[in-house]
Amino acid sequence: MGNRRRTWNKGTQLITILCCAALLLAGFRSGAEASPAESDSAKPAGLSGAVQGSAGREGQAGTPLDSVALLTDLGRSVTEPGSPLRLVFKWQGSYTGEAGESSAAVNSLSESLGLPAAVKSEEEGHAAYRSSSKTGGMKTSLFSSEMGDGGSYVIVTVETNDLFFTTGLAEAAEQAGNIMTSVGIAADWNVSLQGTSREHGDAGQALKLTERMLEGKLQGISAAETYEDAATASISYTVPSIMHTVQSGEHRLALQAAVHKDDVLGGNRVTIGLPLITIEY
Repeated sequence: MGNRRRTWNKGTQLITILCCAALLLAGFRSGAEASPAESDSAKPAGLSGAVQGSAGREGQAGTPLDSVALLTDLGRSVTEPGSPLRLVFKWQGSYTGEAGESSAAVNSLSESLGLPAAVKSEEEGHAAYRSSSKTGGMKTSLFSSEMGDGGSYVIVTVETNDLFFTTGLAEAAEQAGNIMTSVGIAADWNVSLQGTSREHGDAGQALKLTERMLEGKLQGISAAETYEDAATASISYTVPSIMHTVQSGEHRLALQAAVHKDDVLGGNRVTIGLPLITIEY
């Protein structure tokens, strides 16, 4: 990004505190760094090959392509047949450049991603830049926030509201990460999938039934952290075969599942995240 060499760093925990606790990304590591343990009809034929790949193998979900394939397989097992699957893939990383050059750096990245020039605004006392583009059913977005002293935080999101009618999303997500790496951003990733739960009743009971589906596909899955209120239930798990995890207390969490009872639209909404959910339940 830009014409000068910059020194980039992750700084994920600092950015999480300063930017958005909802990202829940403190302690993320790639599979190479961590030991395994650690947001309407039948499915059409247009589903991309990467998504059609089988899941359930040992050492899975260590890469973006693997994670999308696994999450799609899990999502199909816990959602109403034929219902749309929303998928949101996020890359995030922090960097330190030279003061006053953030705009040029962001626009250089935006161009590399095939996006229009970023629009500058003021958000929570910091200069922020946004750009996005939609192709077919897939949307790619760039967000960058200045953190002071030349530091910035970047999020690149690739998403679709109907995965079964969107081809090439997994490949696009992987390419976005490669582009960030090529300009020096050591980015980390997470991916969330959401759809209409095939389980009914209250959220807690629906989640227990959903958990049975997950247990049938993920050997060694074990509940580590739980949350429940009147409308929502959530469980975070350790899964020996999933390589990409986040440290939380004594646990290396690999997957989170949540069910939210939607009193407005009716029914239950189920969300699964690798390694955590970073969209609204």
